[in-house]
Amino acid sequence: MTDTARCRPPLYNATRPNAHTVPTSARVVIVHGSMDSSASFARVEDRLPDMNVTRYDRRGYGRSRHPGDDALDVAGHVEDLVSVLGDDPAVVLGHSFGGVIALAAAATAPDLVRGVVAYEAPMPWAPWWPEVPLPESLDCDRGELDRAAQTFMRRAMGTERWDELPSDKKGPFLASAPVWATELWSAVHGIPAPYDPARIRVPVVSAYGTATDPRHTRAARVLAAEVSGAKLVQIDGADHVVHRRRPDALADLIRQLDAECAA
Repeated sequence: MTDTARCRPPLYNATRPNAHTVPTSARVVIVHGSMDSSASFARVEDRLPDMNVTRYDRRGYGRSRHPGDDALDVAGHVEDLVSVLGDDPAVVLGHSFGGVIALAAAATAPDLVRGVVAYEAPMPWAPWWPEVPLPESLDCDRGELDRAAQTFMRRAMGTERWDELPSDKKGPFLASAPVWATELWSAVHGIPAPYDPARIRVPVVSAYGTATDPRHTRAARVLAAEVSGAKLVQIDGADHVVHRRRPDALADLIRQLDAECAA
């Protein structure tokens, strides 16, 4: 880890207080996606009461948004994940862009990542992936950045739902616009891509929902084909917000992968 990383403010970590003492094989770390926070995964954690679950706010999101913090690229978020893992290996659940970070960590720190459940991890660097509504430059003014972030949120949530949100609900999303733009920009324009599938040697579950959009379905299938030994799993009726609507299904995937890693 770089000296710069050591100087960063601490991440907000929602590890369950007074968690049961469980074997290392039962540790789980949850990595949320873009424009999200660890709070979204409380229902998943609730379904894993016997496991040592760590869910943290990625830097720039939720309670890990600190004044003066630089927005991180993918590599910076991977450094943070490795720091969260510490010396205690875990099965990692990565949702959406959190899946990209989890897979990159698996490629670079396989001694810490026992396995990855990647739910609809995007591939915005792939030529077939639809254009990401990023600003033309990361040096753009804040107005352009917020407009780009709102376009992203309308695609993610639906125009009607986003437009109906009161300003106090939109505010936290827009406050994270710089980190959203930086991480996506680095994934889209960075060379090489965030991770090399050939370097991922840990068990991987690539999951998607049958009610999701075609781009995430394709990405899940491509990931399963590119990573040696990866399993492709579909969750009937689930869409991109599976962690809120089908937390039981995600918890089941975590348990199954943990059992496989422990065998």
